[in-house]
Amino acid sequence: MSEEELKKKLTELRARLVKLEGEEVDKITKKRILADMGDDYRENEGAKLVMEDHEFLHMRIADLKKEMLTVKKRLIVLKSR
Repeated sequence: MSEEELKKKLTELRARLVKLEGEEVDKITKKRILADMGDDYRENEGAKLVMEDHEFLHMRIADLKKEMLTVKKRLIVLKSR
């Protein structure tokens, strides 16, 4: 990939990360409120699903950050040549 393509990809990844950290976190928060998550959410099936969504969201964010790091490393290698 060329330097321009990597920069474009990095910009797209940053936009996806902002969307995940903004909109998706808000959706999870609303779901948590609607699921009536009290002290013992293990008994509440809706709350269990919300927690799975919450964990999945954080996995997606971590994967996206890892991919961004890989692209940044490639850019550094290209610039150092």
